[in-house]
Amino acid sequence: MKDLVELFHGKVNLSKPDCKIYLFDGLKNEMVSNSRNSSWEGTKCLARAIAKGPKTSVYAPKTRICVTTTPLCPIAAFTMCNVAQLRPHFTVLDPFAGSCASLLAAAHIATYSSRTTAKSQGGTVSIEVAHNGLVNRDDIRKDFETRSLHPPLEIIHGDSMKYEFRQQARRAIGGGAFDCIVTDPPYGIREAFSGNSDGEEDDNSLPPLTQFIYAIGRDRSNGEPLLKEGGRLVAFIPVRKGETLEECLPELHALEQAGLVMECEGREQ
Repeated sequence: MKDLVELFHGKVNLSKPDCKIYLFDGLKNEMVSNSRNSSWEGTKCLARAIAKGPKTSVYAPKTRICVTTTPLCPIAAFTMCNVAQLRPHFTVLDPFAGSCASLLAAAHIATYSSRTTAKSQGGTVSIEVAHNGLVNRDDIRKDFETRSLHPPLEIIHGDSMKYEFRQQARRAIGGGAFDCIVTDPPYGIREAFSGNSDGEEDDNSLPPLTQFIYAIGRDRSNGEPLLKEGGRLVAFIPVRKGETLEECLPELHALEQAGLVMECEGREQ
C-alpha cells in the first residue's frame, strides 16, 4: 500500500473531502480471466465515485407503516421519478397513488437533492379511490414523517377520473398545473372500476391510464391543464405474458388530445 499512498501528496481533508477515492481489493481470478492484460490478476482497482443513489431498502414494503396488497417496488418508484427528471421545486401528482410509494421517492429526491434550496417550493399531491380500510391515509403521513420527509400537500380520497378531484389537486398547489405526473396505474382486476363522470359516457373497456389521459385532454381543452407545457407523465405499465408493449400503451388519440408525445422503452425481464 505504501507505493499507492505515495501517489497522493499534500494536505488531505478527511472530514469533507472534495473527492473520495475507493480501493477495490480481493478481485478473483475469474473476474479478470477474460482481460487482454493477464497481469491484472490479483491487482487492486482504484476508482472515483461519480454518483450515489438512494438507499431504497428504507422504503421497502416491509418497512412501511401503510401496508397494501400491491405496493410499488421502491426501485421502480425512484426510477420513474428519475425518468420524470424531477427537481426539488417540482410539483408532482400521482392520480393512482395507492400507499404513495412514488411520492415517497419524489419527497426523498426533493429533500436530499444537492439542488435543494430554501427557495424550493415543490410539493406532492395524491389521489386514491380506495377507502381507508384498504389504504390508510393517516399511516401514509406517518411513513413520510418517520423518514423526515415532507408529506403530500394533500392526500385526496377520490377518483382521478372525476373533474372535482382533479380540481381539488390543482387547488392544493395554488390552482396551477403540475410539473410532472408519476404513477403506477391500476391493472388487472382493478381495471373494472368506473370511468369518468365529467359529463361524457363512461368506457370501462379502456385501461385506467387511457381514461385518465383522456381526462387530461378534457381539462386541457377547457383551459385548465393538469400538466404544464413541457411537463412529463411517467407511468409504470406491466406487459403480461402473451401481450406486446404496443397494445398496452395508451391510445394515440388520447395522447394527442392531452398534448402528450410518447417516449417509451420496453425491457424484457
